Amino acid sequence: MNRQIWTVGGAALLGLALLGSSGISQAQSPSAPPAPGDVRKDTGDIRQDRKDIREDKQDLRKDRRELREDRRELREDRREGAGKGELAKDRAELKKDKQDIREDRKDLHNDRKDLREDKKERRQDRREKHGK
Repeated sequence: MNRQIWTVGGAALLGLALLGSSGISQAQSPSAPPAPGDVRKDTGDIRQDRKDIREDKQDLRKDRRELREDRRELREDRREGAGKGELAKDRAELKKDKQDIREDRKDLHNDRKDLREDKKERRQDRREKHGK
């Protein structure tokens, strides 16, 4: 059993450490600090995202209100003994309302996601601007 033990001297280890940490990792490319307009642009994007979220919430409330009204109308038509055509029309309206709600929720989710991304970009730009 012939084993060799390799040791690394302190100077060699320090040299390897310095070579490995040149200040810029391989995953990052060196970049100039962001222009002053970048932070402003990100802030504008955030404002627009918040506006979109407010509008999506309004649309969602409106569609939920329509769904309640259409359900109420369907119940009343059933009580009154309306014809099959009228009931089918009410069911189609309910289906459309549910689809609208689904789309509004999806839009709201996407706008919230955009807002998170824009906040993250602004935070990164501010850090780069201040040299952190």
